[in-house]
This record gives sequence, C-alpha cells and structure tokens, in this order.
Amino acid sequence: MLDLCVVLFSYFGNNLGMSLAQNGKSSTSAFEWRHSQGLARQLAQALALPVELKNRPLHRVARGQTLVKTSDEVDRLPFVMSGRLNAVVHIPGNQGGQIVPIAFGAGEIALLSYLFNRLPSGSDLVAAQASTIQWIPVEGIEAALLNDPELLVLLVRFLGLRLREVQARERAGFARSVPARLSASLTRMLAHLPTRPDARLLIHSTHEELASSCGVSRPKTSLALKKMERDGILKLGRKWVEVLNAPALQALAT
Repeated sequence: MLDLCVVLFSYFGNNLGMSLAQNGKSSTSAFEWRHSQGLARQLAQALALPVELKNRPLHRVARGQTLVKTSDEVDRLPFVMSGRLNAVVHIPGNQGGQIVPIAFGAGEIALLSYLFNRLPSGSDLVAAQASTIQWIPVEGIEAALLNDPELLVLLVRFLGLRLREVQARERAGFARSVPARLSASLTRMLAHLPTRPDARLLIHSTHEELASSCGVSRPKTSLALKKMERDGILKLGRKWVEVLNAPALQALAT
C-alpha cells in the first residue's frame, strides 16, 4: 500500500507524468470533480487532529502571492481556510506559457509536493484570491498516514480521482478552441464562488489571470471575452467578469 501511495503522489505532485496530448476529450464529469473535492475535504478533516491543525497559526496571503515555486523543496503544505490557491504549471512553447490544471479551495490541503521523499515541486502555488492558510509540516502528514491505514487508503482514493481530473483538463485544454478553454476555466471558477445576497455571479480576475488559467495568450483571451459579452453570456468590468448566462457558458466548454 505504501509503495502505491508513493507512486501516485509522486505522479500527481510533480506533474511529470501528465500527458500533453493534442487531441481527446475530457472524461471527467461534474460528479467526478465534486467527488474528488469531497474526498479532499474529507482527507483534510481526518488529518486535522493528528497534525494539530487547530493549534497552528493563521497566515493571510494577498492575491497573486506565490507560496511555492517550481524549484522549491517543499517541507510544508498549506491548508486553505478561505480563498483559493492555483497550481500553475509552466509549459514551454504553449500560447500563454502556463496553465492552471487544478485549484484548491477552502477546506482542502494543497497537495503539491511529494510525500515520503523531498524532490522539488513541479509547479508554482499561487493565491488566486486573498486567502487564509495554515501551514502543515509534511513530516506530520506522513506520520499520520503511516499510523492510520484507513487514512492512507483515503489518500490513495483521492489521488486517483484528482490525477484523472488533472490529466483530463490538460488533454482537453490542448484540444479545444480558445472560447472552449476559457469557458471551461470560468465554469470551474464559478464552482468556488461564495453565494451573494444579490445572486450575481462575479469572478474577480484580470484578463491576464484568466489567460494564464487556461494557457491562452492575453490578446486571444480578450477577444474571446468580448465575443461572449456581445453574445450576452458575460459582462466585463475592471478586474472582474460577471456571468450572466451560466448554462450558455457551460455549453461553450463542451
């Protein structure tokens, strides 16, 4: 079981095994995404007591702040109390130079590093929103996993689903048109939005940040956004996008 855990975590954590296929469609359904996110929160809750999460200090990070760089040897992982963290993978030769294959929301541990070894991270970890986090030493997570076989099984289940999700997003991203890639990214962001009293769907992000989230150049992103605005799907503002027609946005992503 331990060997399987190490292989899966290494594969996911350093983003080395993900296929950048030029074709193929995503097989990850909305149900699978919700399931993997549910397992992520379940895993964090199960780890909370053995890693003494409630006794760890809170850290507030500004939007755009980098918590982990690609070359860093990671010895601690952030638990997200509020906000959202993006994993940013740099892709040589890609239109935008980088993509965001996965994001971590409130209640999740940003599982980016290898467990049971100390190889460098394969991606940047950046605050997509102003966030509050608690740092957890990797050694504490490892000790908790080794002392609880059920917790180790939960980790393997989570990593299996999350790996499929990340691979499917990358394959789909390279095969889709710019509007499809952008709409898929916006649709994922909608899932993290808090409920507003006025029920508006406001995504606080710049065109440059949206371009980075789906690996598309900024000019092409701006053109696609303006086309969606003309079609009545979005309303564009300064550093924000309001989704006016969520079903139409989701349809563009397919």
